[in-house]
Amino acid sequence: MNAFFLFTAVFGVVTGCVRASAPAVFSVYATGEEVLETGPSRVLFAGNSLYDIVARVDQSVVDSLKVDEGVSNGITPEASKKLEEQLEVLAKNPGGSAANIARAYCFCGGKGAYFGVHGTDNLGYEFDEFLSSYGVDLEVVHRPDTFTSQLYNLITPDADRSQHFLMGASETISESDIDQSIMDKYDYVAITGFMVGTPHRVAFVDKLVAAAFTRQKKLIIFLSDMMCVRKWGDKLKVLADQATYISGTLEEYSLLYNLEKPDELLDFFVEKTKGEYPEHKAVIMTMGHAGAIVIFQGKIFFVPPTGVDVVDTTGAGDFFAGSMLCGLLNGYSVAQASEFARAVVGDVISKYGTSVSSSVHDKIEQIKQSSYGDLKRAAAEEENNVA
Repeated sequence: MNAFFLFTAVFGVVTGCVRASAPAVFSVYATGEEVLETGPSRVLFAGNSLYDIVARVDQSVVDSLKVDEGVSNGITPEASKKLEEQLEVLAKNPGGSAANIARAYCFCGGKGAYFGVHGTDNLGYEFDEFLSSYGVDLEVVHRPDTFTSQLYNLITPDADRSQHFLMGASETISESDIDQSIMDKYDYVAITGFMVGTPHRVAFVDKLVAAAFTRQKKLIIFLSDMMCVRKWGDKLKVLADQATYISGTLEEYSLLYNLEKPDELLDFFVEKTKGEYPEHKAVIMTMGHAGAIVIFQGKIFFVPPTGVDVVDTTGAGDFFAGSMLCGLLNGYSVAQASEFARAVVGDVISKYGTSVSSSVHDKIEQIKQSSYGDLKRAAAEEENNVA
């Protein structure tokens, strides 16, 4: 099965709209040889700093918190201390969507920095060290007399999850934390959907985006989560309309642009990315277990799923976007960028937590040295193995 028909079949299955023939837009199919930017591109990622804790707990622990599984809830420092006594911790990593994306971008060789607000506790400084170990430069603020925000991902014996947020330093972010001159050092500013949820965050984002645009720098937007689109879609759409690159899921885009039919959504972005002066240079659209697509230059490129056994999908979309963007912004072909993403995400989702195994570095270097022909042959072999 060649890539065109694989994409058509998979996209149809995912969306529940398999047709006898593909929509006309599908005929505009990219080869993957295309290079969108020569780079190097320096990116400033701004976000909410959260220390992620993944743990197993008894159902009684979740019940005692008096919340429903599958939703995110705030807890107090006192409740957090009691909770930690009852956890079987599986993984602890500095996180938050923007930090994850920054790590993926820099892990693959991109030059980038992270802006966030941390506490003056041990977790805040561990956060710094962890980001630095991935090659991420730091533009962080350590807020005096505060603790670093934490997100507990609790897994009960029936495999259901609940998230519990301990609000800390990240909640204090404000426009006074940055000087507009910060954008003198970067080519892009990258903003996640979680950064437009409160008036003080919006003020921060507006100041940073204005600093970028007045310096002829560019914007990257990550939709981040369906909750972000539902609650703050109006603001996200304004930002997305100004962005050179956008990343999100099929469902997030459908909701944001009120386009329920997938073929209409693809037509919409094909038009937005075509021509000498496109509104967007590329749109990244993930589809969960079915892979992803990249829309650029009025064309569509399908990225197959990783094929690994999935253990934990925490941060999968972040790591896909960050590693994909590293390739797109730094002189690699779309096919190479896609393989960056598959290598990184395949590793992250095969275990608990969001650390990337050091062995993935070797895979990334191999991809960088691979020709288009090498990648095409490898893809054909993979398709044959699947078949």
